[in-house]
Amino acid sequence: MSGFATRRGVLGAAAMLTVSRGATAQSATKLNVGFVNATGSSYVASLRPLPERIGRATGNRLALELYDTLVSGDQQPAAVRDGRLDGSFAVSPWLSAEAPYINFGHLPGLLTDVAQYHRMLDPLLREEMAKVWRDRYRSVQVMTGVFEDQCIISRDPLRKVEDFRGKKVRVHNTEAAALMQRLGAAPTPVNFGEIVPALQRGIVDIVMTSVGTAGGFGFHNVAKHVSIWRIGTIVPWSLIVNQNAWNRLPEDVRTAAQAEFRKAEDEHFANHAPFSQAAIRRLASSGMEVWEAPQAELDRLFAAPNVEAVYANWYERCQRSGTDGRALVQRIEALKNRA
Repeated sequence: MSGFATRRGVLGAAAMLTVSRGATAQSATKLNVGFVNATGSSYVASLRPLPERIGRATGNRLALELYDTLVSGDQQPAAVRDGRLDGSFAVSPWLSAEAPYINFGHLPGLLTDVAQYHRMLDPLLREEMAKVWRDRYRSVQVMTGVFEDQCIISRDPLRKVEDFRGKKVRVHNTEAAALMQRLGAAPTPVNFGEIVPALQRGIVDIVMTSVGTAGGFGFHNVAKHVSIWRIGTIVPWSLIVNQNAWNRLPEDVRTAAQAEFRKAEDEHFANHAPFSQAAIRRLASSGMEVWEAPQAELDRLFAAPNVEAVYANWYERCQRSGTDGRALVQRIEALKNRA
């Protein structure tokens, strides 16, 4: 990174290449789009090719310029709403306070399989997320995805539910925080870019993250244990674009871009399992011990008192934000039963 001294992130060079090509067409439009540099993740792997793909699909009439430093990640949805950014590859945990409704994927036991989640997008879930982006952030959702499998990084092994007690835990969503509190752990806020040194210095004992990010951030240098506890299985992200910026594009450009975004989305979901498996293998090859919680311990972790506390917390926050989380859960359960 030291050789890239501008304010643009690692993807900026590729994005600028697309802009340069598009500049030959007088009608080319640039969109400044934010992202978070989750190195090693399927999120970054999926968005990296998009500037070139969208330029090609639209005949270089639309150019995406990607930034990871103009606006901090959790502030990007508001920046898109206010027009300070044209778009953002927005990560759903950022909305835990303002719009908890969109974090239904973090609820324990509700959606535990990414393939199942993908199948439920168009009957239900895509529009439920799009409504939040449209109503609260004046944005159009043009693509969505999920992070790869989630894991827990720790310096000491976590083999039993009791091992969480007393630990300081960096979580990435409020629902996981509520679950950790039920187990006697202490959710501890740490900025995304500081999670490795925080673990190394003992500011936290446990870090929840995705398996790709764990490898990309070099956790093997400070910890040796990776455990899979199936907490917060679905961590969505969405490419959102300010409604005014999107509507200013010619209709044929919007149509071509949307088709290419959807194609890229389908490829992203198809690659989820292979990506996750490869990331886990890399963690093991780096010297980390990978351990998956057996069903007996998962049953204890997701015992009714623990799960009910998480749902109650989420329902209350949804109600305060003006949404009906309970009705959404019922619709998801009904759809699961019909599958």
